[in-house]
Amino acid sequence: MESVKNIKNFWPLIFLPLLLYLGDRSLISTDEGYYALQARWILETGNWLIPQWWGEVTFDRTIGIQFLIALSQKVFGKNEFSISLPTSLAAIINIYLTYKIHREILDKKYSIISPIILSTFFLWINYAHMATQDMIFSSMITFGIYYSLKSKIQKKNIYFFFSGFWIGLAIMMKTYMTVLPIIAILPFWIENKIILRRYFWIGSLLGILPFLFWSYKIILLYGFPVYNGLYEKVLTLSGNNTFTKSTFYYLWNLPLNIFPWSIFSTVGLAINLKTTNPNIKYFLFFYPLTILFLLSIFSTKTPYYPIQILPLLAINTFLGIKTTIENQNIIFKFIKNFHFNFIPIMFIILVIGVRFDFININLDKQQEIFLYISFLTFSIIWYSFNFTKNLKQKLLIIILGPYLLMSLIVQSGLLNDRSKDLRLESERLVKDEKLIEEKIEFVNQEASNAESHSKIIKIALFMPKIGNGIDDISFLKHNQYAWTTSEIILEKEAEYEIITKSKIFKPWKLIKKI
Repeated sequence: MESVKNIKNFWPLIFLPLLLYLGDRSLISTDEGYYALQARWILETGNWLIPQWWGEVTFDRTIGIQFLIALSQKVFGKNEFSISLPTSLAAIINIYLTYKIHREILDKKYSIISPIILSTFFLWINYAHMATQDMIFSSMITFGIYYSLKSKIQKKNIYFFFSGFWIGLAIMMKTYMTVLPIIAILPFWIENKIILRRYFWIGSLLGILPFLFWSYKIILLYGFPVYNGLYEKVLTLSGNNTFTKSTFYYLWNLPLNIFPWSIFSTVGLAINLKTTNPNIKYFLFFYPLTILFLLSIFSTKTPYYPIQILPLLAINTFLGIKTTIENQNIIFKFIKNFHFNFIPIMFIILVIGVRFDFININLDKQQEIFLYISFLTFSIIWYSFNFTKNLKQKLLIIILGPYLLMSLIVQSGLLNDRSKDLRLESERLVKDEKLIEEKIEFVNQEASNAESHSKIIKIALFMPKIGNGIDDISFLKHNQYAWTTSEIILEKEAEYEIITKSKIFKPWKLIKKI
């Protein structure tokens, strides 16, 4: 069996099945569809400064991710691949920095394993294929952590510069959320006097210049009341809202989202509490727990907020795996039995349940087959752990199972073609009705609830040309199309033709004014 150590010679290729998907793509409405639609309006209006929504200025967030998506589409064409490209590049950077941090605070041996573990966290791989700012934000923070470590170890001016440079770029991406990683890393900066270095502040100043320039232009052109929307947004998120969850939300949600690595990651955290290595103790114990604490006391909680600590949890997971393999006491025997006997059996039971309709999942035949193969492959590989002898073989078996599982899930399209039925029906509609050159309007005032709002974002992305939205179908011109939820009353039926009211588009239907 090939040594884990030799994987490093071709390690970039390992991640291709996880990151590269060449099949058809479609987006979900929140948040990637929202950002993709705003990026589309950037290109159509030429306004690269402020987010827009159906022809109006909307200012509850910066224009960071929308700008990057629009730039990608301008360079590589208007397609779903270019929409996802900024996130994909950020994911590659995230992987590489995890590899470098592992080498910096542990050693070079097995350093490829931590980024492989990272890429098989479901939470991470899910957002690596989603056109949102979360993966980019995480990469910026990981960049700051890596160069803060390098600043302590080698004390070069370029490292001090990069230790501060990421802050402004992160603010441009997630504004107030950048406060959390700054709070978590601040004691490290103070203790190692990084914060006193001139080049740290030069980097911080240069990094924040794009945000300051952008803010100045917004205030100059639109006024401070519009710019104040950023502040109002954070007040909304800080109070009770739709996303308010229990203080203990992340205690169950995060382990669920990094399954089956959760216990190994916890073991890694526990052993790092006792380590005498200050870098390991700070970044693999104190830092991630500080972030989780700060996220837990913040009213708004989402599954994706902890993405920023996943590179560190991946390294913790590696340490947890290694410790579990090397120890034979009753606790570690239980952990091994749970992972390499119980979990494989549960996955096989799950496959049987899906195959014989005891468990109902909304997948097409091809996706079901991919699911069966991935779950069975994972189960067989992890169960074979019981028959391996040395550390290298055990490590290879442990990472190979989730690696193949996630690779097959990615290639099935489950993470990329998220609105497949709507995509296929929209493509058929555009072709059959010859809508490729038609500008289609939307009665956007009718997107009054979560279902209609979500659906209209996805429909708009599939339409070749869209207008700025109208308030009522009475504003339609002769031979003009519009998506509406309104019922056409009898006396007006002669004025409008219903082109489609397929259940796929519900509650929306496409009409044409005759």
